[in-house]
Amino acid sequence: MKKVNPFQVPGRWYKANLHTHTTLSDGTQPLEERVRQYRAAGYQILAVTDHRLVSKAAALSGPDFLVIDGIETHPGCLPGGDKYHLVVLNAPAGLEFPEESSGAERIRMAREAGAEVIIGHPYWCGHQLPHLMPLQGAAAVEVFNTTCTRRGKGYSSVQWDDLLDSGWWLPAVAVDDTHADWDLFKGWTMFKLESLTPAAFLEALRTGSFYASCGPVIEDFSLSGDRAKVRLRSSPVTEIHLVAQRSCGRSFYAQPGETITEAEMELGPGVRYLRGEVVDREGRRAWTNPFWLV
Repeated sequence: MKKVNPFQVPGRWYKANLHTHTTLSDGTQPLEERVRQYRAAGYQILAVTDHRLVSKAAALSGPDFLVIDGIETHPGCLPGGDKYHLVVLNAPAGLEFPEESSGAERIRMAREAGAEVIIGHPYWCGHQLPHLMPLQGAAAVEVFNTTCTRRGKGYSSVQWDDLLDSGWWLPAVAVDDTHADWDLFKGWTMFKLESLTPAAFLEALRTGSFYASCGPVIEDFSLSGDRAKVRLRSSPVTEIHLVAQRSCGRSFYAQPGETITEAEMELGPGVRYLRGEVVDREGRRAWTNPFWLV
């Protein structure tokens, strides 16, 4: 499916958490309360992804709030990494995976069932490039996971860049991975949709029509008509990073006590991919999906 620039397609923005647990597995709140919490906090999309159990949460959807049935599954990994944590979205009732099936096989089975898969917190799992490459077919990777901040491993941007540098175009999401109540509302993904429906959500996930955030707002991320220059605009921040493979990117910093809201960079012929990342006064970040330039 063709990738899109969410800042240049029609629709409106919807705030989503894509990784959520309830008392049906190891969360501290029952399903109905978890949905109430996110709805009251201004979210419009919530995926319920309990361990090893497909939720029956979609029935709690309404005209202005979309609940996605999901499951988190844990196939074995290559030597040297913990088990994979694969977050399956739009999982049909009764979806099960054979115990011996690999991560790649589970991604294939999920997609055949009409679902999509996100790679959960690779830094926390100790996953390096050889562990992650077999998971091609996943729709996205978690660049930020609130629960993993409790172990100092909430950010997986290095692992994401390794995958991009390898030649795999892969978007990224930010999630809470909610279990208790301290890990609420700290990482989310903004989706650009023309309608708040499961079909529109899945199309946006598959085409990259979203960006990830812990606070800042990305207002625009675009290439000039001849693809020779990139521009990023955001809410006031102290840092803007235009990240490419290896040493090809550039960073911009506000003067002490000030903020910046935009940055531009001319693109040399060697740039293969480019993504944007911003940091605000509180250290909160937001990430665009990458442009693929080759």
